[in-house]
Amino acid sequence: MTPTEWLIFAEIGLGSIAVLPLLLQDWFNRKWLKKHPFPTFPEASSEPLPRMTVIICVRDEELVIAGKLSDLALKHYPRESLEVLVIDTGSSDQTMQVVEDWISNAPEFGPLVRLLSTTSVAGKSAAVNLGLAESHADSEVVVLTDADSRLEVNSLERIGRWFLNPEIGAVCGQQQPIDENGKPMLGSNAYRSYYNRAREAESRLDSTPIFEGSLAAYSRSAINAGVVADSNADDSQLAVEARRQGLRAIHDPDLHFFEAVPRSLSAIHSQRMRRAQGLVRHLWRNSDLMFSKKMGAPMRMTMRTLFYIHIKMPALVIASLACGVGVLLSVALELQQWNLFTLSVALLNLSLFLVLLTPPFCVLVLRTKHLRPMNALTSFVHSMAILVWVHLRIVLRLKSHIWRPIQEIRESINRYDQLQ
Repeated sequence: MTPTEWLIFAEIGLGSIAVLPLLLQDWFNRKWLKKHPFPTFPEASSEPLPRMTVIICVRDEELVIAGKLSDLALKHYPRESLEVLVIDTGSSDQTMQVVEDWISNAPEFGPLVRLLSTTSVAGKSAAVNLGLAESHADSEVVVLTDADSRLEVNSLERIGRWFLNPEIGAVCGQQQPIDENGKPMLGSNAYRSYYNRAREAESRLDSTPIFEGSLAAYSRSAINAGVVADSNADDSQLAVEARRQGLRAIHDPDLHFFEAVPRSLSAIHSQRMRRAQGLVRHLWRNSDLMFSKKMGAPMRMTMRTLFYIHIKMPALVIASLACGVGVLLSVALELQQWNLFTLSVALLNLSLFLVLLTPPFCVLVLRTKHLRPMNALTSFVHSMAILVWVHLRIVLRLKSHIWRPIQEIRESINRYDQLQ
């Protein structure tokens, strides 16, 4: 075979090795969803709901924080068992003033809200630790929720009932996306569907190590150690800590929160980069769970699968794409006699790279419903590239635990509030 043909088969082989385990895992997830029951909690009980602390970490959230507090004030939960801590992490806008004004104008719910500050730009994880330290001594449940997310009316009550089940140490919700006009989006994209299936299947088998930080709750007794202060994976850190304490960490598909999704390429990239770096560090930090005898076989299997998807698979995908670039260069530079096979593969690679790597084509794909299969491919390759890049950032000791809010997301949530 010619060098170009070797590159072609290497591209196909590496791509297949990378993707086939992912497809196989999704097939197993679908089977487990049908086979294994989901944990339960008492729907109605004479036992009182546990005392709860809700922590909202903020930085430059003046556009959405009043709406967040108003949204919480509408939730069903015994007021005598509830407190809300708003923790500022170095805002440069009027966030703190907006919170103070809201408290003073809400005579019923306002007294339940306390405003704290890290006094410097310290990141969300530092704010979470401050919230744990300042929460009421009798709080049995700690809820983390973001200023730019909104909850269903029964969310807090549902969380409280989950912790009446003594096996449960952590629970997170499921995202209901909002479009740029502030309206709920129907359906979900391929990545989100896969993500939700995986988290629910893991929860049915044992526990999920990856949490939705926009709405996540924990048994206070299981997370007293707090989180690593320079990490932005605080939600998943605490979930794994609860599992290490012998409790289950689950993703509840019926515990919904509403959250705007970014639309511009720069916002999508920024959000994915931050989340990916936190998650990769989280998986490396807890890699011992892949072999820990203290964990059951399902949890060890879950950790190995996630480690493959986030650590190993990106390198294989990028290597496959590199071989594809080699094929294009070989044909373009006429390093060999063209034939129908090599020319066909080169043209296919060229069309795919135009879609995957050229911003105008990316925008067209991401915003066209009829191109959803290509949308999924574009999103997948972009995610793999980000995972490779964040490994380089980690090696270079570049951190991402401090970030600025994405303005277009806040504007979408603000429109959602106005429609309620």
